[in-house]
Amino acid sequence: MHRRTVLALLCALSLTACNGYFGSSDDDSGGGGGGGGGNSDAQGIWTGNLTSDTLSLSMLVTPSNELWAMSWSEGFSQVRRMTRGTGSLNGKAFTGTGKTFGTGDTTVETANLTGTVTSASSFDGNLGQNVTFTSSFNSQYNDAFDLANYAGTWTGRDSTSSAVTITVQSNGDFSARSSISGRPDTCNINGALARASSGKNYATTTFSFGSATNCLSQHAGASMQGVAIRLTEKDKQPLLLIMATNSGQSAGWFAYARKQ
Repeated sequence: MHRRTVLALLCALSLTACNGYFGSSDDDSGGGGGGGGGNSDAQGIWTGNLTSDTLSLSMLVTPSNELWAMSWSEGFSQVRRMTRGTGSLNGKAFTGTGKTFGTGDTTVETANLTGTVTSASSFDGNLGQNVTFTSSFNSQYNDAFDLANYAGTWTGRDSTSSAVTITVQSNGDFSARSSISGRPDTCNINGALARASSGKNYATTTFSFGSATNCLSQHAGASMQGVAIRLTEKDKQPLLLIMATNSGQSAGWFAYARKQ
């Protein structure tokens, strides 16, 4: 008699036999349901708000759990702080350490990073110094990366508390002009954007600053490395976010800008 017929008869006599069969059927798809627990995945572009302040939050976590976060307010034409760090996950619990960079000064503080992550859904936590946040996953992280989308002129605000204009070429080369109050001319920044090695929808960036005459002392002549994110938003022009530090993480620069 066919195996299935025999087991069907057994089912009528014994629920135990039935359950034993259906738990190990050759026809079951098996596995892949994530029912065994394991760690959440923190990677992604996350957007939300600081719950400790009235500021927007934009955050990138790379596949290696490197975290870049920036708080800012377009309505008040300001960027407040940037955090760069690395962490790890135990279940849904994210913990790590990093540095926080304030706007317009040389203060760099240690950041103890904590949070609760639900993969591709939510990331809520603390960026250190009681800077708490809530955020949601932005699905544009998984879109195909296209460097051409960054090309054009962008205007916004940077971490020197100044208006900034960023011009990006189709090959990723860019220049930025930051108009710092009290300086005789603009602080000039020149660098490039490139596709991230992860293949996800964000760019890496390297750039350098001009002379001390027109740039802040901690930036003058410095080179920095970081990330850039381009986001589309309903009823708004595309948004460009740049976050970077020098190699020793003793100074940082960050900005938001809208496509013109």
